[in-house]
Amino acid sequence: MNHRQSIVMLHFIVLIFGFTGILGKLISLEAERLVFWRVFFGGGLVALWLLIRRKTQRFPFKTWVKVALVGCAAAAHWVAFFASIKASNVSVALATLATTPVFVSVLEPLVHRRKMDWREALLGGMIILGLLVLLWGPSEGDFTLTKAQYYKGIGLALVSAALAAVFSTYNSVLVRSYDSANLTRVELLSAAGVLAVLFLVDGRGLSAGFWAIPQEDWLWLALLASLATAFAFLMSIEVMKRLSPFTTAVAINMEPVYAIVLAALIFGDSERMGAWFYFGSAIIVGAVFADAGFKRLARKKASIDSEKS
Repeated sequence: MNHRQSIVMLHFIVLIFGFTGILGKLISLEAERLVFWRVFFGGGLVALWLLIRRKTQRFPFKTWVKVALVGCAAAAHWVAFFASIKASNVSVALATLATTPVFVSVLEPLVHRRKMDWREALLGGMIILGLLVLLWGPSEGDFTLTKAQYYKGIGLALVSAALAAVFSTYNSVLVRSYDSANLTRVELLSAAGVLAVLFLVDGRGLSAGFWAIPQEDWLWLALLASLATAFAFLMSIEVMKRLSPFTTAVAINMEPVYAIVLAALIFGDSERMGAWFYFGSAIIVGAVFADAGFKRLARKKASIDSEKS
């Protein structure tokens, strides 16, 4: 994929990610079990695909540990994300997740040992402003959530955003040296293994009933594991090879917009929010377009400078 194709693919992935929140609300399982089956089935599908194509690769032990830890960070991000949805609603969880670029703008320069770009700081500030407006707080008649549900959802989603920044930043380092499909396989299956061990250690996994999947959840889990995990996870790693972590994270801020619209259409009044909430969403979308504009101007300037030299 070239740069333009990567941008198009990224926004298609973001649309899928927006639908992920809908699936999370439809699935009756609690967040931890939901994520376990997501990474188990998703990782299994990627592993099967690699096996059929005979492209399975082995990693050195030290590399495998690093990849597994990144996978666990991704799983922890999803657990906090789905817990936020179940504590509040899709709109609150996805809107708060829009703070991810702020965490990335701090973490990514440290990992890549570079100075913070003033444009990233400016856009991060815009996103924080949008979040403050968007999450002004529940007011009488505007929200269907209690204050306890609302702020619990915000807290869990902020944890999810910080973990998403860790995952995306360190994955951007790994994809420079390793095949994205094999990274996905190891990350997802490692996360499934760690979750299974944790379930056994805390005693819940010792009951056979704990591992049962309700019949009404199978379809939603199949969509979550195949389209929203195996495919989207794999392709998101692939586009990271051509796009910076900050650009990727800012584009993903379209996810709340897609999710809020879809949730309102599917769930109706339970996703109804106030005017300030939607005004904040508009500020975040503005940050997305500002990022795209900055990057386009920078590429044009670099191209002109190259021609002059």
